[in-house]
Amino acid sequence: MFEPTKYHYLFYDFETTGQNPCFDQPVRLAVIETDYQFNIIKKHNINIKLRNDILPHPKALLVNKLSIKDLEIGTNEYESFKEIHKIFNTPNTISIGYNSLGFDDKFLRFGFYRNLLDPYSHQHSFKNGNTFRADLYNMIFVYYLYKNEGSITWPIVNNRLSLRLENINALNNLYEGMSHDAEVDVHVTIELAKKLYSIDPKMWNYLISNFIKDTEKNNFNKLPILNCINDDQYKMGIFISNKMGLASNYCAPVLYLCESINQKNSIFLLRLDQYDFNNFKEHNFASKIKKGIIRKKFGEPNFIIPFTDQYFKSINEHIISLAKENLNWIKHHPQSINDLINLHKDHQYPQISNIDLDASLYQESFFSNDDYNIMNLFHEKSLNDKISYIQAMPEGRIKEIAIRIIGRNYLASLENSELLDYYDNYLNSILYQQSDQPDFRGDLRQNPIDLLHETKDLLKKKEWDDTDLNILNSLKDLITLKTRKQQDLGF
Repeated sequence: MFEPTKYHYLFYDFETTGQNPCFDQPVRLAVIETDYQFNIIKKHNINIKLRNDILPHPKALLVNKLSIKDLEIGTNEYESFKEIHKIFNTPNTISIGYNSLGFDDKFLRFGFYRNLLDPYSHQHSFKNGNTFRADLYNMIFVYYLYKNEGSITWPIVNNRLSLRLENINALNNLYEGMSHDAEVDVHVTIELAKKLYSIDPKMWNYLISNFIKDTEKNNFNKLPILNCINDDQYKMGIFISNKMGLASNYCAPVLYLCESINQKNSIFLLRLDQYDFNNFKEHNFASKIKKGIIRKKFGEPNFIIPFTDQYFKSINEHIISLAKENLNWIKHHPQSINDLINLHKDHQYPQISNIDLDASLYQESFFSNDDYNIMNLFHEKSLNDKISYIQAMPEGRIKEIAIRIIGRNYLASLENSELLDYYDNYLNSILYQQSDQPDFRGDLRQNPIDLLHETKDLLKKKEWDDTDLNILNSLKDLITLKTRKQQDLGF
């Protein structure tokens, strides 16, 4: 059972060189630890030096107001992430941000992975001192739907609801400071959390507890049941998510289909508002459902609440009527749902061929206990001993990651080592040409020449102040320096 008084919160926010957690890096991290009543206990501000294999995206630097000179200040990524790993594995803590599970946590996970640190120990870890993750962005949709009156002034931008943190802050005067500054955004998030908690503490604790997978499973098992004529039973709920879209008011009635065979704690849901099932026959139903299948993992976004009259107020009455008609159709055509389940239950994510080492977290097997023993010894050794230790390692993933760690953070240490050729080949493959090794989604690194062209095109615009021009010129100079070999060859 979730006991909120036992936990502290780690509110946090990253500033990064771009959007890709595999091929970009964090450069600023702000963490503010609070007690369960949001009283500040401790602050961490970590500046991470730009790695030698990273070319930042110009728009990321403009948003964060960081020049290349700014990114020369701080600690290297390896040392920074060792410290970050300790912070986020503090016992009895909940790491939380605004859209942190959609963005920042991915940078945590892949940052831990490429620095040979356990990428999962900070999430859902009850053998490791009760740590788990939450996300205020996902919670705010439930408040918007069910605590709308007199709680928060909701921003309307271009006649549409906007839940961007800076817009909420500007309208509700939560905290003063420049948006997209990591520490400012963390303070805004804390003040927003305080406001939501004050509106309804019970709702706050319920939503937070649903980021614990066993708790959410228990709540899921209490959903109302649809009984079919053949005695099959299916749970009914309302799925709340930004992915449902404003047109659906961020929620949709759903029917539970099945658990995933290939992904633990993952389930499939069917939206009940996408079709009128009366237009289908039982034998062709599964083949006609082309949209509305939702994959959901327990303990992660988003929320499922009971499909009952108590929660219907946020759903259009015509949608409720359609959902009830569809449930009645399913009740009398149970084989149609069995066919749909058989079509989806063994879904597998495609394997990405030639995947980049930094992006291979999901595709490779979990690190074994023996792997962690090797990794822990690596962390314990001095820099000089790390080189010889890597050379003695068996060929494989850990050795390759270790070489990249040294090359990125202590390049001079490789000068008299046979490992330098490996790292040089890696740099050549990403800085002087379009890399051919994708991430887990199939996306490639930014082409360095494209980045240079985009930076130069931005410089031609008249809208920039001196700070922006300095940022863009410093980036142009860096990319030009890094890609000089390619230019010298006449490309």
